[in-house]
Amino acid sequence: MQLHHFQNEFPYQVKALLSAKKADRLAHAFIVQSDDTKLAADFATALAQAVTCPSPRGDGDSCGACLTCRQIENRSYSELYTLAPVSKSREILIGKDDMDLDTTRWFQSKFHMKSSIAGGIKTGIVYEADCMNAASQNCFLKTLEEPPPSSFLLLLTSNPFSFLPTIRSRCQTILLLRNKTVYDDENILKIIPVLRKLLFSSGTLSSAEECACTMISISNGLRDMAEEKITGKWEKLVADSKNLEPSAQKQIQKRMEAAVASEFIRMRDSMLSLIHAWSAQACMISSGIPMDSLANPEMFSGMDNSLSDSSFKKAYKMMRKSEELLKILQWNVNTDLALREFCLDVVLGK
Repeated sequence: MQLHHFQNEFPYQVKALLSAKKADRLAHAFIVQSDDTKLAADFATALAQAVTCPSPRGDGDSCGACLTCRQIENRSYSELYTLAPVSKSREILIGKDDMDLDTTRWFQSKFHMKSSIAGGIKTGIVYEADCMNAASQNCFLKTLEEPPPSSFLLLLTSNPFSFLPTIRSRCQTILLLRNKTVYDDENILKIIPVLRKLLFSSGTLSSAEECACTMISISNGLRDMAEEKITGKWEKLVADSKNLEPSAQKQIQKRMEAAVASEFIRMRDSMLSLIHAWSAQACMISSGIPMDSLANPEMFSGMDNSLSDSSFKKAYKMMRKSEELLKILQWNVNTDLALREFCLDVVLGK
């Protein structure tokens, strides 16, 4: 995908970037802010292609067909380095040293090595960069203050205000906002019928418990989905590690387990976000907001006449309880217990 493919939706951003690219005045570091992680990742790939393509188009965009462009697309380009949260705490950690894989120190060290390509540009993409903890951000700041020659950095985030002010001040920001969160994971979307049932429940303990059990089952299933997804990605690396020393094999296994835990937390947080988004928008509908004014009207297909003024009190309570659920799970609280309490409070609470 090339930058001009985003022209219709983000014309000013694309025009400004291509103009800066042609004039050789492109900044060395950008914060790509978006409420859609896939959009941010696709845009970052397209921008990385535009920066590194050896045969750019007349407007400054990448050709999209050369070996470099294809390698960046499939992440096999030797001068493209990526960093993402893969720790069990779902943080981007600072790391012990340059050899500590998938950490900030390891990532930074790649930009201080001599390029393997004559005239090549080392490009770094940090996915979900707001997951960098304070130590990682302070460490990363040195690279932004004294950028290595021929380096290009992209920090992808939905929350740029989680960055230190000194990091924000040393990057230019690209806004790619759709003002909605896209929920397209079928495993997470299974929660919507449960939320509908919860809102229109009979008000009995058994109905609350039935919804709680279904919700907990969906939540627990996310861990299996995360393990399946990460295992598929790491399959080749694990297979190749069989020829390594036992200590190296153990290290790779630990990294994979941490990646599974991180992916589970990401999927769980997406599910919790969906619970809150659905509850808030159900409250909006019941208060008279038109369906086409919602951020996610697709979540309420077939419910045009179900939510009315009479539903507002319960919908409002459900929204408040979903907010409390998000707050509770910021702490070390058992997810199953929190979900069960949420369902009981919606059905039986005040």
